[in-house]
Amino acid sequence: MKNLPTVAKVLITLAVVLFSAEALLRSVEGSLSGNISHVIEIPELSERFDQTNEPGLLVLGNSLTNNGIDASLLKSGLEAQGLAYPTVEKMVPDATTIWSWSCILRNRIYDLKNKPNTVFIGFAWNQLADQSRLLPTRLGGYFCSYKDLIHITKQTTMDSAEIGEFLTASTFRLFTHREAIRNKMLGILIPHYMSATQEINRRMRNAGNSASGPDLTYRELSQVIEKMESYNKHVVLMAMPIRENTYELDPELLNLVKSEGISLLDYRSLDFITDNLFLDEMHLNENGSALLTQKLVVDFAKVHSTLPQ
Repeated sequence: MKNLPTVAKVLITLAVVLFSAEALLRSVEGSLSGNISHVIEIPELSERFDQTNEPGLLVLGNSLTNNGIDASLLKSGLEAQGLAYPTVEKMVPDATTIWSWSCILRNRIYDLKNKPNTVFIGFAWNQLADQSRLLPTRLGGYFCSYKDLIHITKQTTMDSAEIGEFLTASTFRLFTHREAIRNKMLGILIPHYMSATQEINRRMRNAGNSASGPDLTYRELSQVIEKMESYNKHVVLMAMPIRENTYELDPELLNLVKSEGISLLDYRSLDFITDNLFLDEMHLNENGSALLTQKLVVDFAKVHSTLPQ
């Protein structure tokens, strides 16, 4: 070590510091945010399906579905309808779309011995379309494998910067969590930083999600449906309610639903979901969630009777 050039010593020291920080972050990353904590528990949630031979249900989505559907009420409500599903799990990480959900299915669900009988996918705007936001850091760091990158690039366009971002996030937690770390620190130092940031992110998210038109395609969703059907399992789509920035259902999506013979539960404009049942312009409060879950129980009981057993 004494005979090494100064530059080499600096690089070795930097590598040691970085790898130490990486190891430390991996040990405490669940404390960075509730969303990251939920992402970390997804492998454990998926393993619960294999802990029984009984039928199960999986609810996929993002914060709209997390706030909109109560898993415990869904389970108890279906039991009251004579439909026993001992395992009902939610995998609903924030700011996710079909690309994250399909990676979760490929890496956590398809290889299970006891796969969930039905997968509910809650969505809004263009979140089921191939043109929905990719967010390479989240895909690479949280949900997808290196093998998934090949699949994604065959399905949609990723430039070199996005591929590099995906691969870096797949390797280094310091990169994956850079925004969470920044937000944690600035939230401590700057009053109202988190609320202001959330408002800015909300507006950007709305602008990105609202894209629609004849160019939307659903190849990834179609593959998810066909894969589940190959296991004799089913996909049920849920168009989630929002208070503002309402959206139309894309005709191409409706065509796919019809051609694949799956169910789409349209919850965009329910009379009993009033403005006072929202926490903000998009997310239901606890009372709104209870009412929507009750509606899902009734609707799925009807859908269940039509599904191949």
